[in-house]
Amino acid sequence: MDAVIHLQETDSTNDVMHRLLSGADASQVQEGTLVYADFQTKGRGQGSHTWESEDGANLLFTMVLFPDFVPADQQFLLSQVAALGVADYLTRCCGLGEVSVKWPNDVYYKNRKICGMLLEAQLMNREMEYVLLGVGINLNQLLFISDAPNPVSVRQITGCTVVVAHAAEQVRECIMARYMTLAGGDKQKIRSDYAEKLYRRSGFFRYVDAKGPFEAEIVAVRDAGDLVLRRRDGEENSYLFGEVKFVL
Repeated sequence: MDAVIHLQETDSTNDVMHRLLSGADASQVQEGTLVYADFQTKGRGQGSHTWESEDGANLLFTMVLFPDFVPADQQFLLSQVAALGVADYLTRCCGLGEVSVKWPNDVYYKNRKICGMLLEAQLMNREMEYVLLGVGINLNQLLFISDAPNPVSVRQITGCTVVVAHAAEQVRECIMARYMTLAGGDKQKIRSDYAEKLYRRSGFFRYVDAKGPFEAEIVAVRDAGDLVLRRRDGEENSYLFGEVKFVL
């Protein structure tokens, strides 16, 4: 089976990968296999949101990993790997500066979102059987019409059109390079690079939680993936995804 599979249209690349992994040819699906589509009829964002993408303009893909060496309670490392891999691609292959990772795994250019992702872990006996990285990168779209507050594409930034097929190969290579660092046992390299790349990693900014708006600085992102914020009065709170929002 090819390492990179291209589809013109599908429901969801995550669903395609699930079908491949449960089908008769499942044994031929190699680690790092990537499926991308020009258009998804059921592309998903976080929660109940959909991911807006013009047909053929952007890179919408799912990549599969078999991280049996990563404990299930440390799966946030894979989120870090994926986000760092995409950030590497945007920096090295697209020439973008000021690329950062907004907790937990959105990739930003300055204060605008250029990439979003969802991770799905399939567990068996409390161990990860496989993980799907579902990723959308805005490459060539010039007009966004959804209510997403701050999207941006590579073409809007650079004025250059990106060849989506080339991007699929390059992003796969960047993510796999980060993944091999993790597989080699250097978890601290992944954690420290993520911390260095973190959006709003220093200084006080506005956030909103269940109690209302406040200003805080990032103290840490723990191994389980929770975000620790310190308010101006010194109070520290830990948040899981969905419990706090960045005010942009």
